[in-house]
Amino acid sequence: MVEADLPGVGSMHPPSPEQALVLAAIERFMTDPDLALQGQPPGGDSGDVLSAILRALTMVLPLEEIELAVTGLLTVHCDRLDDDTQLVLEALLTAIERDDDEMALDTLLASEASLLEANALDGNYLLVWDPAEAPPLREMEILDVLERYPCRGEAARWNSDDFVALLEGKILQWRKTMVALEILQEQPGTRPAASTMVLLVPEDPAAPLEQLEVGVTLSPPSPGSSAAASARNPPG
Repeated sequence: MVEADLPGVGSMHPPSPEQALVLAAIERFMTDPDLALQGQPPGGDSGDVLSAILRALTMVLPLEEIELAVTGLLTVHCDRLDDDTQLVLEALLTAIERDDDEMALDTLLASEASLLEANALDGNYLLVWDPAEAPPLREMEILDVLERYPCRGEAARWNSDDFVALLEGKILQWRKTMVALEILQEQPGTRPAASTMVLLVPEDPAAPLEQLEVGVTLSPPSPGSSAAASARNPPG
């Protein structure tokens, strides 16, 4: 941590409130790494302390302010940081730089909850996120996806195996969503897990297409409705 009363370079500039929040989050999770497991689903990176620190900070600070605070700590206060804290700060800065696009996508997906839910229930359409298009997130029929993003030729940014994997992932998530919908109809107070697939098109034209499984919150079904009436068949 930063020793506020230690003389030397940077001692005339105590940590800002944002910097103090960053240091407090680091100390909290480094002291008790098990906190990273609380409130997270099993699997994935739920036990990743670095990810937990970043998640906690983004709940109270915009990502830009976190990046500025971390950068300031590593420059103005670096002489008063212990080695472990410096390592965590450097790792946080790398994670922020790497995840800028991902967090922008997360924000977009969070604002499109109704579209995500509709797509999770519809097995015939694929979701595509392409920042070069307007709107960047849209549903497309399967054949339209292949026409817009071919698997062959000089312009291809993925191959047929990737496309098959996307379809298989879509079918799997659609089936899981159908199970979740049935559970929700039987137990309206629950929040069963549902999800769908999104094809990601990076802005860099040389970058390959990516696939992302996205969690979806299902709306409580209306009285008398059924799972079959709420959904369409998966792609054949």
